[in-house]
Amino acid sequence: MNSIACLRRLFVAAFFAILTSTLFADETISPREHLSLDANWKFHLGDDWPDALRLDKAGSSGGPAASKFNDNSWRTVNLPHDWAVELPFDKYSDANHGFKPVGPGFPKNSTGWYRRTFELPPEDSGRRIWLMFDGVFRDATVWVNGWLVERHEGGYYPFRADITDIAHFGGKNVVTVKVDASKFEGWFYEGAGIYRHVWLDKTAPVAIAPDGIFVYSQFENNVPSEKVEAEIETRLLNSQSEPANATVSQEIISPDGRSIGKLEQGIEVKASSSSEAKSAIIFNGPVLWSPESPKLYKLITTVELDGKIVDQKETEFGIRTFAFDPDKGFLLNGQPYELKGTCNHQDMAGVGAALPDALQSFRVAKLKEFGCNAIRTSHNPPTPELLDACDHLGMIIMDESRLLGSDAQNLQKWDDQIRRDRNHASVGIWSIANEEFSVQDSPQAANVARTMQDFVKRLDPTRPVTYAAPVGDDFQGINSVIEVRGWNYHPGGDMDKYHAEHPTQPNVGTEQASTVSTRGIYENDPQRGYVSAYDDNAPHWAQTAETWWSFFADRPWLSGGFVWTGFDYRGEPTPYAWPCINSHFGVLDVCGFPKDNFYYYQSWWTTNIVLHLLPHWNWPGKEGQEIRVDALSNCKQVELFLNGDSLGKQMMKPDSHLSWQVKYTPGALSAKGYDDDGNVIAVTKVETTGEPAAVQLTPNRTTINADGEDVSVITVSVADALGRIVPVAGNKISFALEGAGKILGVGNGDPSCHEPDTFVAQTAVKSIPVNDWRWQLADIPLKAALVPEYAGDFDDSAWNVIKPKTDGDTGDQVLREGQTAVFRAHVSLTEADLANPAVQVRFGGIDDHGWVFVNNLYVGDSADWTAQPAFDIKKVLHAGDNVIAVGVFNETGSGGLNPDVNVELVGQPAASEWSRSVFNGLAQVIVQSSKDAGEIKLTATAEGLQPATATITTQAAAARPSVP
Repeated sequence: MNSIACLRRLFVAAFFAILTSTLFADETISPREHLSLDANWKFHLGDDWPDALRLDKAGSSGGPAASKFNDNSWRTVNLPHDWAVELPFDKYSDANHGFKPVGPGFPKNSTGWYRRTFELPPEDSGRRIWLMFDGVFRDATVWVNGWLVERHEGGYYPFRADITDIAHFGGKNVVTVKVDASKFEGWFYEGAGIYRHVWLDKTAPVAIAPDGIFVYSQFENNVPSEKVEAEIETRLLNSQSEPANATVSQEIISPDGRSIGKLEQGIEVKASSSSEAKSAIIFNGPVLWSPESPKLYKLITTVELDGKIVDQKETEFGIRTFAFDPDKGFLLNGQPYELKGTCNHQDMAGVGAALPDALQSFRVAKLKEFGCNAIRTSHNPPTPELLDACDHLGMIIMDESRLLGSDAQNLQKWDDQIRRDRNHASVGIWSIANEEFSVQDSPQAANVARTMQDFVKRLDPTRPVTYAAPVGDDFQGINSVIEVRGWNYHPGGDMDKYHAEHPTQPNVGTEQASTVSTRGIYENDPQRGYVSAYDDNAPHWAQTAETWWSFFADRPWLSGGFVWTGFDYRGEPTPYAWPCINSHFGVLDVCGFPKDNFYYYQSWWTTNIVLHLLPHWNWPGKEGQEIRVDALSNCKQVELFLNGDSLGKQMMKPDSHLSWQVKYTPGALSAKGYDDDGNVIAVTKVETTGEPAAVQLTPNRTTINADGEDVSVITVSVADALGRIVPVAGNKISFALEGAGKILGVGNGDPSCHEPDTFVAQTAVKSIPVNDWRWQLADIPLKAALVPEYAGDFDDSAWNVIKPKTDGDTGDQVLREGQTAVFRAHVSLTEADLANPAVQVRFGGIDDHGWVFVNNLYVGDSADWTAQPAFDIKKVLHAGDNVIAVGVFNETGSGGLNPDVNVELVGQPAASEWSRSVFNGLAQVIVQSSKDAGEIKLTATAEGLQPATATITTQAAAARPSVP
């Protein structure tokens, strides 16, 4: 049990803080290290070692879990990594998960192994070493130096392990992770692998506990005032066997960098325990956080023992209030604030679920372009980097639990989620679950919801709680106890009736719209899997954009809502199936290219002057036929023109759109937008383009950091001779990159495109069989020591011969219990063979213990009879004849050497040739920097088109602190 030390409150006015000296004038470097462990993992797809996990003895697991395992032939990958996006599409795999052959029914593709080797310096001895995973899909088994340290179920929650006791200080450490993605958790694309960051944390024995800081502010009636009280909860962890008396100093830094308040207090922490202290700093004139002005404060917490700093941590936070009023709706900082939100899954074109941090910011910025001010993290805890982006760019988060449940395991995950995310300024609402159809109306579900809601209030008293309910006028079960009634769909009479019957319960549109559309398509095409981009199509449970928003806009008590979805995502190819492989729900496609509804929301969710026409004006063969033309605008009137001739002026009703029927004639379709006084305030046009003539490349950022992580998202377009994007172009584009970076992924937003998003460089491995094994019983030392029988010139001509396995048996090499023997064979290699980057010998099995020598030099040993051990032997080989000798001790049962032995020549990864077709004129390339400052040059070519080159500058930048 944690002991709670209630500390006296120390109030420091802002003016006093400015006059005092800075707390950390002498000590500026924290002993804490938070190091990225993302780079240089080895990866293998497939469970070739199903029995690697052993539970009989500590540290006895085999296969890749063993420290001595040879992973030379495995791919090198950097995290985040999603192996599912690398798989081809498969018509017979699960539609909801994007037709990727992973999960139930695809065992060969559903298990992946990762290994990472690193060293800890001797001076780390005495520190606590933590291994932290932000998210693995789905189930993870983690070993460190052969020791099992964690078995984690669930694809969205963070988990950590204290590996101090089994770490090698001053030596090599090996982390092995077996990832099992054979079971789905959601009904949408989820990816597979270590798709979020991994960290190595180093702290003193007495330190701030993981997620041990919480800073928040509360105001009377939730209305910010001139004076703010920043309440701080600090939890220290003492890993020592003796109690500790720590001094905790805390300082708040304002958004403009000024110190505005400090305190210092003592905390007694019992041995092998934790203690929590509560304190507060009061200051005047708070700068409030909002999506329009995302101003952040910083809390610096320093821990001292005996006058020495042992820990220091910075915590960003915002001062703001979130609340719901039954009549006024959502309140931000005490004022009504309409939520113009979107629900979003976490995948993107080119990278699947493994998004670099810069793509989180890219996606948030794209949403803000059409006025989105809130995100619901459907239907799982988000990656922390999304919250960071929302904190800094300005976006309110509805932070959602993956599953309804009050069992100990689910509550522990809920606890981890809340503690991790509660300091983020952007997190405004907690959601306990989504659409629990089968149980939501039951008394038991009400009990569970109440428990989860109460759990939130204990950990975070500042934020409201909701549940995404897929029902109408229904006050049973969860809805009867939840603080804020969440509405998934059902705009209309049900909402009005419910509000009238339950006038004291606030409401919010947790999930609305589900409008379906395909970018650049204007007729439904079930055969190709496309839906018209007019705002006409929605499944039976859903509504068009205009239907739901016009209803909500007139009812402030509904608080606004969250569109399903901001971006298209893989899986759930509603309303179609194969060949369609991703959803059509997005306001933006899976690349982030706007669909036409983007401009509907931009018209009514922003103060920008908007005027947009649809469709495009390339309709050969339809001359003289009527085509529906829509104007999406917030202008008071819109006048439409065809080749300069007016087709009439119409008044715009709020939250609606305008339509004309126009007989098609090639040329220019244009429009003018007018204000109340009849002044032209906007003009736009779409033109009939010529044939494709050139490729264009447009980076979203022309300068990125040379930190090995930053990205630039490059729009690929096909234009005619006048530089106009051809809206029906489908040319296939090839890409070549030179310089300080690489291509990370490609996409085009086509929901039925089966071209790969990523091209994996394949490493060629050539196997040379090692045949003609001879063996003889012999006395050998049970260690890596030489005996004459291992020598290259030893005469083994009179030994027993193992028959080739093709003879139907393995000869007479079986050893009885307690016997020892030596096995020998020869293999001839050329200079060309030895020129490969790696050469290894792989055994079919050594039972029970084996010591392997090549040319009388020790190369490794195996104590796992179930493994297929491999050993790096390049350094001990020479051109010509080489002798492999294995000493074997059979401990129990029958044993010996499996003669299925091969020398493997591991070549260089073959260069990948990248390509992608444009879809309706557009495609996308994501490039990532290396750690070298310089330039990235991306060249795009296509048959019959003028090529294009984009240059991205990679500027020198400090890389994230990381483990070498």
